[in-house]
Amino acid sequence: MLHEKSAPAILTLTRGADRCDIVPSLGGSIAGWSVNGQAMMRRASSFSIGTNDPFGMASFPLVPYSNRIGGGSFEWDGKRVSLARNFPPEPHSIHGVGFERPWQISSSAKDSATLLLGHRPGASWPYAFEAEQRISLEEGGLLLELKAQNLSERAVPLAFGHHPYFPRGGALLKFRAKGVWLNSNDGLPSLLVKPFEKFDWSESTSVARGEIDHCYTGWNGHAEISWLDRALALEITASENLPCAVVCIRNDIDGFCFEPVPHINDALNRRDREFVMPVVAPKQVFKAHIRFRAIKRQR
Repeated sequence: MLHEKSAPAILTLTRGADRCDIVPSLGGSIAGWSVNGQAMMRRASSFSIGTNDPFGMASFPLVPYSNRIGGGSFEWDGKRVSLARNFPPEPHSIHGVGFERPWQISSSAKDSATLLLGHRPGASWPYAFEAEQRISLEEGGLLLELKAQNLSERAVPLAFGHHPYFPRGGALLKFRAKGVWLNSNDGLPSLLVKPFEKFDWSESTSVARGEIDHCYTGWNGHAEISWLDRALALEITASENLPCAVVCIRNDIDGFCFEPVPHINDALNRRDREFVMPVVAPKQVFKAHIRFRAIKRQR
């Protein structure tokens, strides 16, 4: 149901004792998801919702690209494309356009909703597309089904991921990947590390180990998060076309990020590398999904 008294309005999905709050007008973001009363994502504060701050949400969409495009510029079809900077004073464009725009509710039921975003060429992105998020509560789980259709008359870069935040206190993270692009001080990847013992998460490890903001490549599509003081842990799985994962742990943020994404950071300027930006033909669709499932924590 919609809570009309709040601004912006919150769409609440329920399934038994589970709940997911969505803010369609604030970037189609998720404000919170809980299973049997336990918050599985960081809960957005009323301040973040009231001030329309997508970075204060539980999760927000990354469309038509993930992370940064260096200098807000890239070359496509032999032409230099310049994008509006949307995160000053940073010199790069970041996270696409979806998280900054209101989404329309296409359909909704008690435990699911479909949101749509139509984009026309502009300073933030020069190619038309339509994006769709279907957000569904499952038994102890949350499913994100993501689609983006190319409405341009030529093949263009187009992708779709998500940017979830998780409670940080007592959190342990576990996943496997084949490599990691280390970000430099300018926020762009500078060094691919294989193997990567210092940044390894193949065993359940505390996120308090230190600050990082790097993109892991060759992620096998499975991750686990647990909390020392909570009964439920979290399993994350994703479709094969989300082969990268950005891990962001910062002391000035009250949560941490594990972001299933389709390509490496600054992919449009690194097309000689693996895991580059997907290219979608006219009228064709990029599809992906991410499933979050609560599981019992192993003692």
